[in-house]
Amino acid sequence: MNKEMQYAGRILSLAMIALGAAHGSSPALAQSPVPTTIALPAQSLLFAPLYIAQERGFFRRHGIEPKVIYVAGPGVINAMLGKSADFSLISGGIQIAAAARNQKLVAIANTQDRFTTDIVIRDAVAKKLEMAPNADAMAKIRALKGLTIGVDAINGLPHSFLRFVAVKAGMNPETDFTITALQPPAMVAALKAGTIDAMVFSPPFSLLAVEEGGVRWLSGPEVSLPELKPFPYNVVLVRPGYCDTETVRCQGFVAALKDAIALMKADRSASLEALGKSFDKMEPDILKASYEVFAPFAQPDMKLTSAMLDNVIAFDRISGIIPPDAKLPPESELYLTAFTP
Repeated sequence: MNKEMQYAGRILSLAMIALGAAHGSSPALAQSPVPTTIALPAQSLLFAPLYIAQERGFFRRHGIEPKVIYVAGPGVINAMLGKSADFSLISGGIQIAAAARNQKLVAIANTQDRFTTDIVIRDAVAKKLEMAPNADAMAKIRALKGLTIGVDAINGLPHSFLRFVAVKAGMNPETDFTITALQPPAMVAALKAGTIDAMVFSPPFSLLAVEEGGVRWLSGPEVSLPELKPFPYNVVLVRPGYCDTETVRCQGFVAALKDAIALMKADRSASLEALGKSFDKMEPDILKASYEVFAPFAQPDMKLTSAMLDNVIAFDRISGIIPPDAKLPPESELYLTAFTP
């Protein structure tokens, strides 16, 4: 091959790389998608950006071949530290609680900046309480005193939310409720059967509970407390140092989720179609209603901020998920902002 042909080849290669960059792809990976394992605590519409990115091929566009595994609740932390997964999506509250136990993971992006956890109570209980639907949120919490309440896991995010609002309402979460840990489908069944009085969880299960005769008593966005706005409700986690050696993969992962959130903001029908493939057994009306809960709070820029970190640490301390005097790593070891400029 003569020098002119070699030069032309180099120019063509550079042009292809530039074209890939212009379209938001990760050219170093795009030629051969790299298998990448993602740990989730449950199948939930909270992770809609990930499912949309998977179904629409956004991960492959950015050089990633995704494999999703499920590890119940905070167990994803151990899966990440044990290198069973490369990325995880989970609440920032769980990340901070793990860091307080010297199980440090690093957040590189955040897909949602509001709590969307619901409290649903039995219709018969709601009628006894006789409270107006627009009653003060703290008054609604105080009205739950003495009830048996279902959560998915002790000290998981729903339980922490209940503990937090109880403290803010002047209650003692250790003694003012009876807490029962149940898997989400069992919570819905128990609420319908009357073996629990209320449940704390997010859509679709909270909406399924309403469909089965429950009353949506309180929803996260309705609670106007400074520690909840803004909040790192669903962060992307990696192991410390992972993005130093896998920079392009981290860039591609965040870019794929950004593409999915952009689609959520621009095209509801296309987003629901993609989600329908991952949630093919869910009733279409419940899928749509759940999507409408999460979509408004999806963050297009996926930014992490110091305010979010301050809020989540305060939330964890107030809820009791970490001790008031718990020692935490510095912000620079918990959050990276290089991938969400």
